[in-house]
Amino acid sequence: MVRKALSLPTLRKLTDRAAYDPQRMRARKVEAKIIEKMPSGVWLSCTAVSRLIRSPDDRKIRARLDRLVRDGKLECKREQGSHGAVYLFQRPS
Repeated sequence: MVRKALSLPTLRKLTDRAAYDPQRMRARKVEAKIIEKMPSGVWLSCTAVSRLIRSPDDRKIRARLDRLVRDGKLECKREQGSHGAVYLFQRPS
């Protein structure tokens, strides 16, 4: 049995299709909502951001915030809160 190697156009089609899955599209919409509603120059916690965009789940918001920091669209700093470490996020002005 001989296997046919995947050509470059076939690999591109697979990755293009994966870029339009519903979870990824929903994540990009949440990121756009965060950027749109987040004031510049104000440090907000993850919980404050989720309340700002009226999202019930903090865990998914934290993942979106981390991605925006990695892309350079937000800044992040870590401080000590009453219950442990607190991560604060800010949109650069």
